[in-house]
Amino acid sequence: MPSLILNGERIELTIQKQEAFGALAMTLVPMLAQKQSLLSSLGAVVAHGLAKPISATEPPMQACLWMLHEMGVRAMTATPGGSGGSIDKVITEAERACDTSDPYSAGNMTTGRALAVALLNVSMRTFMLNDVQRDVKILPRNAMEPAMQSIVDMRRLNEPIHITTTRALASMIASGVALDDERIDAVVSLLSDLGITGLSIDTTTNTITLLGLFSEPNAVASAYLQGAGIAGVQKTRERINHLNSQAQGAARGSGELPKPPAPPARNFSKARRR
Repeated sequence: MPSLILNGERIELTIQKQEAFGALAMTLVPMLAQKQSLLSSLGAVVAHGLAKPISATEPPMQACLWMLHEMGVRAMTATPGGSGGSIDKVITEAERACDTSDPYSAGNMTTGRALAVALLNVSMRTFMLNDVQRDVKILPRNAMEPAMQSIVDMRRLNEPIHITTTRALASMIASGVALDDERIDAVVSLLSDLGITGLSIDTTTNTITLLGLFSEPNAVASAYLQGAGIAGVQKTRERINHLNSQAQGAARGSGELPKPPAPPARNFSKARRR
């Protein structure tokens, strides 16, 4: 089995259950929301665990060490309970690139790679809104719930959820909500979870255009972090591939570059059944 040297001691890594990585994710996400890097966040969690103390063979510590290993760390120093520490040995990007396996395979979900890939994704997302690039923020649940409820309330019968969500954002902008408002950030986060990477919203003509193709890495990372598991991840991939195939087919027919359009919204705020 793989191993990692922690404070001079070689620690053997053992396969962990999903619960261990799920608990670790709940600890790490708020840290990432504060713009801490994933590596430094993991180092802080290890230092905190050593201070309790938690044995390096117990699931909480094993989950951390697995993630560090999957990120290329092979030796580290951590001060129990402190902020000090260092990465003493790390493999190169080229060496890491040799592993071409699916990050969300059954095996990688038990060794931390899936969680590492997903958290790196959500901590680095960007979104293009009317030609302005913005970071996709990680928001607490109480900030996300109103946005999710508003989308549920305005969804039309049989309407794809990504179309409803784009209309929700357009409606907010049309009503004068400032672009730096947290409510805008919440809907942008939901759009990114669905794989949308950019929107052009014209409030004068009441039209919405999706910019570029849907992002499979964004959508899959979100699905995994929401507990979708292998079956849910595969279903998400199929959805994204279907949407992109539709967009590329439309582009070939028109002779234009892929730019999948959302249906025009004649009234952003009013949900109508079709």
